[in-house]
Amino acid sequence: MKTLVFTVKGQFAHWRKWFTTTSALTYSFPPRTAIVGLIGATLGIQRDDVSSVFPMNMTRIAVCPMTRIIKDRLPQIWFQSPIRITGGRIADLDKASERFQANLEVIRYPYYRIVFWHKDQDLMNDLNGRLKGKQWFYPPYLGMLGFLADVEFEADDEAEEKNARNVELHSILPLSDRKGWSLEPSRSGNYIREERIPLDVLSERLFRYLSVAYIESAAQPLQVKSEDQDISYFHLKRKNLNIMWMESCAN
Repeated sequence: MKTLVFTVKGQFAHWRKWFTTTSALTYSFPPRTAIVGLIGATLGIQRDDVSSVFPMNMTRIAVCPMTRIIKDRLPQIWFQSPIRITGGRIADLDKASERFQANLEVIRYPYYRIVFWHKDQDLMNDLNGRLKGKQWFYPPYLGMLGFLADVEFEADDEAEEKNARNVELHSILPLSDRKGWSLEPSRSGNYIREERIPLDVLSERLFRYLSVAYIESAAQPLQVKSEDQDISYFHLKRKNLNIMWMESCAN
């Protein structure tokens, strides 16, 4: 598989967890929905068309942390919403103008490597040229409009499928219903477990999602072992990295 490898980084990032309300929490890495949105912005694809241009069966995406995951909270001023229009007038005007303070959880100095493949070779060629020339159609950002992303092209690479019982994995570890896999203690002594990460938006606001994903908090490789079955993964020949595609574990 001919892939594109690029990095995204910035000062802050926020990819809101679906179950949060007033205190918005963030995932520890960009979900697939955020990555295809970022690529769509680079190519100039309209938001409503992103899901049709990047369906699950035509893409492969892996995320590799490049630096320690540091989360912090920023106090934010929020407005009551939405505003209701009744009889041509704004209803509950006083309530709509009320403001309140709530925390926004962010990742400080986010830095990730993205491995991307698309079945459409013309799209891959277009993206390749735009990444190398830094020619964004719309400014890419990290989850929220104000958190601009610095995107750097790294390499054209080839991903080769492999199988083994013990794998040193450099990407996040996506899981669905697989059993018999185990994680060895990490070098930093800490994993981050994330649950129900959106992968694709369907009609009527239904989602495909990852049940569980693991990321090493200090961006160290994950040591994955299996007792009774081979682990399927992909090896990047040029970057010498082992990855797993998020699409392979969709629910």
